[in-house]
Order: sequence, then structure tokens, then C-alpha cells
Amino acid sequence: MCKKLFGILALFSFLPYFSVCQNKFRENGWYHILSGQTDSISREPIVTIKDFISLRLETDYFGKNVISGQISKYKLNKWAKETEKAIGRQIAFVFNDSIITNPRVNCRIESGAFQITSILDKELPDIYERLKQEKINSIEALFEGWEKDSLFYAMSPEQRDSIRMVTDYWEASAWVDLITKPDEHYWYSITDSTEYKKLEEALKEELGKLNFSSRVSDYMKSKAYQAYKTYICNNPIYINLMFKSFLFKQFKGLNGYLIDDIIRAKYPSAPSIRTYVEKTDDSDDERFAVYEWQRKIWFLMNKEKKNL
Repeated sequence: MCKKLFGILALFSFLPYFSVCQNKFRENGWYHILSGQTDSISREPIVTIKDFISLRLETDYFGKNVISGQISKYKLNKWAKETEKAIGRQIAFVFNDSIITNPRVNCRIESGAFQITSILDKELPDIYERLKQEKINSIEALFEGWEKDSLFYAMSPEQRDSIRMVTDYWEASAWVDLITKPDEHYWYSITDSTEYKKLEEALKEELGKLNFSSRVSDYMKSKAYQAYKTYICNNPIYINLMFKSFLFKQFKGLNGYLIDDIIRAKYPSAPSIRTYVEKTDDSDDERFAVYEWQRKIWFLMNKEKKNL
């Protein structure tokens, strides 16, 4: 598998510059090119501008303009998986509902690096400035309405834009949620996890037994599971340790059913983790789905704590 940028994409535009997508209003970003369809551009993007953590305007060996970028670490797995799907085919960078480049993918791209070139080279500096502004605006929008009294706003506009350009949208978004939605986050301090770890290890050993059963209900009846579940329900603060346990390594299948059973035994109104992850098809999207689900559980935990 290729991990370097060089040789990853055959950067040649096989479609006319500014080839217009038939379906309008796509977000600016990278898309799959679909064969045998009237609208050859996929409806869903691979990544969009807010998934970029850097953009640079450079020149190549021949003096042609190149926009180089880097994908957020929170979208690296998705980028790698989707580029692997596209090996031997083209992907397209769409800007203002027009294809500006459609390179052929040679191999899975794990580095998260990409380049944008075009046969109309002189247009790229303007496109770069507009993409850069979109990235800046996406970060600024997260803090809309906040008081502008920090040292950040004492900097020059150029310095502030420089910081916004390297700010990870997903990290900034999580930080804003933490500050503005405290009920959806749970602060805890556990001084003794000895008993919990013993019960978790016993459950892990029980679930790891070969040919134990093919039915979820049989696992739920086991002594190790019942002991673990009872402990969690009696000591809900340890749900936060469960979030870090082996059960959260795989959500589709047995683990998802067990997690739902444990959580709903304590909080009957809790949503199912399986409904959050069943529609995801890569680990990055799954991680965000699980985080959204966890916030719902933290909200229930905080609500219970306030009523004590």
C-alpha cells in the first residue's frame, strides 16, 4: 500500500475543465465518479473542505500551480478506504458544482495527502483563495455569537486566518459542544476500578470461549455477563469505563446487543447504539456516530445525578 503522495494519483484532467455536475448544490470536495449513470458524480462526498487541515498553493517541477492539502486525522480512515475503492478509476474534485480535476487513483492513500491540478492553470490561485476562505469560514461559524475578547482577536487578521487554516474542524466542533452543551458530557473521577476490571476481564473471557453459543440470549444468561451488568447498573459512573472496554471495539453484532441491554437496563429510554452505527461503513464515521450516542447517554446520566 502506498503511503506517500508521489505516485498516488495520476494527476491528469480527463474531463473538460469546469465540467458541470448535473445535480446542483454539492459541497465542495472530493467525490467518486460513477460509471454508467446519467450523473456520474456520487451524491455523497468522500471528504469536504471542513475535513481539510491544510491547503497550500505551490508550483510543480514545470512551474504549474498545484493546490496541496491534507485530510483531518478524524477522516483518514475514510479517505484511505474510499481511495482504495477507487483504485484504477477516477475521483473528482468538485468546486461550485463543477469538476476542476479528476485524477486516476493508483492505490490506497493512507497519508491523507492530495493535490489539485488543472489544465487551466491560471485559474487555480483564485480557486485556492476561495477554498481557503471556505475553510476559514467553517471554523469561524463554530464560534459565531461568542464574545470576541480573547487574545486571538488581538492578533492581526492574517494571523487569525493562519490559525484557522490549521485548526481541525472536528476537534474545534467537539470543544464547542463541550462548552455549550455540558449536560451531554460527563465529568467523572474513579479512584478504585479493581472490582470493575475483574468483572470486565471475566466477561471478556466468557465471550471469548469457542462455540459458546450462536444466540445473544445465551450470552446474556451467563453468570459473568449478569455480574458485569448488575455492577454497571448499581454503579453507573462505571459506564464511562465500559465506553473504553473491549465491548466498544466492535459494535455490529453481539457487542451491540449487549451494550444496548446493559444501558437500557439502567436507562430504559436510552437510544440503541446499533441504530447509530448500522448505517456507517467506515471506522471514522462509526466513531462520530458512537460519540453522538454517548452524548445521549451522558445526558441521561447527568439528569439522574441532578435528581439525586
